[in-house]
Amino acid sequence: MMRRALPAALLGVLAVLAAALAGPGARAQPAPVPEVTVQPASARIGDHLRLAVRIVLPPGRQPELAPGTAGWGAVELVRLEPPRQLRTTSAGTEWLLEAVVAPFALGDLPFSPTIAVAAGAELSTLEPPPVTIAVLPTLLPDAPLELTPLPPPAAIAGAESPLLRPALAAAAVAAAAVVLLGAAMLIRRLARRPARPVPAPPPPAEPALPGLLLAESAIDTDPVAAYRALAATVRAELARRFAIPATALTAAELRARLEASGADRWVARLAGGLLEECDAVVYAGYRPAPERRRADLAMAYELIGGPQ
Repeated sequence: MMRRALPAALLGVLAVLAAALAGPGARAQPAPVPEVTVQPASARIGDHLRLAVRIVLPPGRQPELAPGTAGWGAVELVRLEPPRQLRTTSAGTEWLLEAVVAPFALGDLPFSPTIAVAAGAELSTLEPPPVTIAVLPTLLPDAPLELTPLPPPAAIAGAESPLLRPALAAAAVAAAAVVLLGAAMLIRRLARRPARPVPAPPPPAEPALPGLLLAESAIDTDPVAAYRALAATVRAELARRFAIPATALTAAELRARLEASGADRWVARLAGGLLEECDAVVYAGYRPAPERRRADLAMAYELIGGPQ
């Protein structure tokens, strides 16, 4: 009996020793199960949600979220926080992975954020149990498919600088002061400006009629003296009336100056012709007929506005 039990006991001791020598790495270890939390659990399209993943890993291993993999589905990564170690125990190191995500599909979305675990140069992935994100529609079931007007703008407390209103009031006061100062300076300058001189009254009319009466008395007996008196009287009257040097101009020049000074063209032509006739009698020995002399005398009366 003792001979048959001894080999069996030796085999049992060898099996225990072999298991002890194999070490913990030879024993099968369960895969770590991440704990996934999404807050809030319901959202609308594009709303930001807070993702937190807790996982315990053996020492020497570091987890990292792997967005864009199949487990993320219609959930996109918005912002990723660096992994943090919460505590280390005999079971391993507890890690916390945080991120901000946003769903982009309607309905109950199964969300299983894939986790990449790096152990030195080796890299493996973990697929945590999926959580459900309820993505609500923005429209009610019977809502019409049309655009609604935007709400009116709302005031934001603290958005306006406390110095804005005082600055605007100071600017308005400064602008008013500048305008008043400018108006006062303008009024003062106008008050100091000398008054415009009153234009002198026109010179009194020259005694033209005596010259014509002298010419009329000598028109038959002394035509040279008569036409000289006619020319002097007409030139003096035209110089006074139109402010031109009529006595220093020839008949043609006087006619042109009269037209240039705004005189009636008929008056200019009449005066030019009469003065040419006078020059011809006084300087060229021309002796017009008695009828022509009377006509020239009447023309002179017409030019100076006297009796004919």
